[in-house]
Amino acid sequence: MSLFALSEKFLFSAATLLFGIGFLYNYFQLKSKDSYSHTLTYLFLLFGFVLQSIALYMRALVIHACPLGNTFEILQFIIWSLVLLFFLIRPVIKIKALGLFIIFIAALASTISLSIPSLDSSYLNSLEASDPFIELHASLAIFSYAIYMLLAIVSSMLLIQQWGLKKQRFQGLFRHLPAVQKLDSIANVLVWIASLTLFVGILFGSFYWNEKPETVPLFKLLLTTFILTLYCVVGVLKYLNKITPKKQAIAYIVLFTLAILSLGAVQKDKPEIPSPIINFESTHLR
Repeated sequence: MSLFALSEKFLFSAATLLFGIGFLYNYFQLKSKDSYSHTLTYLFLLFGFVLQSIALYMRALVIHACPLGNTFEILQFIIWSLVLLFFLIRPVIKIKALGLFIIFIAALASTISLSIPSLDSSYLNSLEASDPFIELHASLAIFSYAIYMLLAIVSSMLLIQQWGLKKQRFQGLFRHLPAVQKLDSIANVLVWIASLTLFVGILFGSFYWNEKPETVPLFKLLLTTFILTLYCVVGVLKYLNKITPKKQAIAYIVLFTLAILSLGAVQKDKPEIPSPIINFESTHLR
């Protein structure tokens, strides 16, 4: 393994470690003191975000494009986008416990991506990576997945809060969760922001696909459109009051789980185009 690959993997691992330490510290603070430091949570997320940004940038230098060539890179980019999203919306939605859930998901997802070496497989560095439309399509699609992940987190918070109210739990984590009505309202907004972002991403991708249809992974196109449609269906049903907030929350968690699990299938369905193969085990900067 090259020095470059070692340093880049070290940064991803260090970011994961920071996320993990941040979550564990807050967990034990909640258990012992019934409270935790929002400032420290923010700092752990910030420093982990910086390390992850550097690692992703190092990969981008190799492929001269946004690093989204395999499942590992996609997961890391989604986590990076989720943390960025948290920094952007934190002053707006003002959910105190959101940082705790974000840092837990960031630590868990990043640990999983690093623990399965096959996710970081070699891949074809195709010429389409330099096309601005396909770059914009990929970035918007991944960012929409980050918003969908945030939606799943808010939905989880709603279910936990509902369960806590039913069991009359008002201490620990439950004390820091907002009202169910507020979480439901935020979820109703997030689903349309995410769906619009994904739709625009698909639209930009179609400009490239229209010129070179032979490079289009048909399964990827159909699967992404299907996931987008399902989210919109659930959103419409909730708008028409056909489903309860609880059922909506469960649906969003299930849909995001399916979306993440489908990443592996989408990667395998990539068209075979003769091009340089990127292998980060042996890559070094020149």
